[in-house]
Parts: sequence; C-alpha cells; structure tokens
Amino acid sequence: MTPYKHFKCNQCGSDLDYAIGMHSLKCISCGQVDPIEASQLDMYLAHDYKQAVSAINYFDPKSIRHELKCDNCGANFMLPENVHAEECPYCDMNVVVPVDQNRQLAPDGIFPFEIHQHVAEDSFKKWLNGLWFAPSALKKKAMQAQPIIGSYMPLWAFDAQVDSDYSGERGDNYTTTVRVPTKVNGKTVMQNRTVVKIRWRHRSGRVFNQFDDVVVLGCYTLPAKFQNFLSQWNMRETKTYNEKYLSGFRSELYQTSLPEGFKNAKQVMDRHIRQSVRRDIGGDHQRIHQINSSYHAVGFKLLLAPMWISAFNYNKKTYRYVINGQNGKAHGERPWSIYKIVGAVLLVATIVGSIIAVANH
Repeated sequence: MTPYKHFKCNQCGSDLDYAIGMHSLKCISCGQVDPIEASQLDMYLAHDYKQAVSAINYFDPKSIRHELKCDNCGANFMLPENVHAEECPYCDMNVVVPVDQNRQLAPDGIFPFEIHQHVAEDSFKKWLNGLWFAPSALKKKAMQAQPIIGSYMPLWAFDAQVDSDYSGERGDNYTTTVRVPTKVNGKTVMQNRTVVKIRWRHRSGRVFNQFDDVVVLGCYTLPAKFQNFLSQWNMRETKTYNEKYLSGFRSELYQTSLPEGFKNAKQVMDRHIRQSVRRDIGGDHQRIHQINSSYHAVGFKLLLAPMWISAFNYNKKTYRYVINGQNGKAHGERPWSIYKIVGAVLLVATIVGSIIAVANH
C-alpha cells in the first residue's frame, strides 16, 4: 500500500480542506483555520536543463497508479492513473500522496486556487452565452455531462537565451504608372493608373531573444489546442510547493517528459523568434527562408496550476471546457452553426459587392 498524507483538524478530527483564497486549511466541520506556511517562489531561480537531462531518467515518465488503504473507513482503493491527490471514493476523505522523487521530479511551485466553484460555473455560463456563431439552441440544450472538478495540472516553465541566424527577403512598396484599358461613355480608352508594386532584396542577420517562464502543459488530460489558454498565469503569485494546497482537490503528476516539454516550449518560442526576425528584416513585407537557432542557459521549473475542469453535451457530442482557477477565465471546445457562418459570409460579400458597384459607378 502506498503511504499518504491526510490533514485532520486538531480540534474535532474532521478533514481540513484548502480554503480557497485564504492560503490556509479550514476544517469542514468546526471551521478551525490552519495557515499554510508557504513563501513566494523565486521565479528567477531555475534548474539547469542540460544538467538535469544528463543526470536523471525522466525522459519517458511511466504511468503511476497508487493503491491506498483509507484510514477513515478501512477501504482499499486505487487512485486514477497519474493522480497523487484525490478523495477516498467511499468516505470522501482527502488523501495526498507525496511525490516519489526516485520516479518523478517534485513540483517547485504552485498557483493556489483563488476562484471558488460557483464563480467558475458562472464564468462557464458567461463564456457559453458569449460564443459567436454558436447554434441558437446551445444555451437551452447544453447539459453538463460531468461534475466540475477542481484539479491541479502540471506545467513546465522554461527560460532560455536564443541566438537565431536567418536569411530572407525584404519587400519595399513602390508606386509606378501603368496604362490600362478603361470604359468611358461606352468606349474603351487607355488611361494612366497608379499601382503599388514590391521590390524584393535579400536580407540576412542574427537576432537575440531572451525567454522567461515559457509555460507548456505537462500532461495529456487536456487537449494540446488548449495550450495558449493554459499558459496565461500570473507568475508573481507562485508559491513554493506545499502539499497542504492539494487537500480537497485532485492533483496530477506530469506525463510529458522534460525533453518533450522543452520541445513544446521551443515551438512557442519559435513564434516570437519569427516575429523578431520580421522586425529585423524591416520593410513593408518579409519573406523568411531559413532560421537556425541556438539555445543557451536553458532552465526549467515544474509548477502545479489550478483548473476547474468539466464537459457539456450538445447534439449527442461531448465538449470539454476548463476555467482558470487563478483568474476565472473560461475556455473550451464548442459547436458551430454552419448556417450562421454562411449567413455572415454572404452578408459581408453583399456589402463588399455594393461598395464595389458604387465605386465603379
């Protein structure tokens, strides 16, 4: 059986849950408060990536299942795969399994929950009501398919200094006059018309970018297309990791390896590198032919982030959604109304056609 921690009230013996927004544990029965001693995580400190990769065998994390014996009701049960904090399915007692550092890296920091469940549910409703081009019946017929679950998800946060050599082309607009046939009073005549053309010239150079805390998801529970949304965190609110923050919530172990996490982070960095290359090329237009980047001083941290996760059903399909447990913002999969999209396209085409007709007239 896997050893675990359970936080009990010293006065009445009931469960202590993390009190959202209070940075304390609070007894579910008598209300006794137990402050959590957790300091602000120094975000300028990071583990050396190269040293970690050469020294540890976390390249391919194995699936982990914990079997526990509940001290409250005596039942034996298995935690879901890659979960290390949850409730006993028979008596709802909170359990937290310490991270086995012989098998996984321990989290460096945590964003504690700041948003209560009822606030998260209201945020979801507002998000649902504000969806553009959604079916008209969505608000009435969408039904919650799963209970909303407060869960801590693992994130990798990477720092890096990047030198990028590039080659490409710079395009500068210039105007010239051309002779074109034009209808005048029913007759075709040649008239001068000013047109804009592009003059292309070869460009090459080097740009430097420094990245701090590029965040990527460290598990497969949520789809990769949520990545941009799941990278939006107030890093200044990160606390040093303390297991007490997990009491009353689910928490997952990371499933993406450290090298895989860095590979995903480099994809995020690449978008910014390309923007800096375009700025360096200058001009009105840019063509990028090749970029070769060298990464230096790569560091990383492992963080746990709070999310309210659930799904809703509509038209026999299930759509997942998540609410950021720090700021209350919602994001998710959603249905689209083909009729509304087609109608909007036709409306725009009609307006553009009318403008062109007036201009020609």
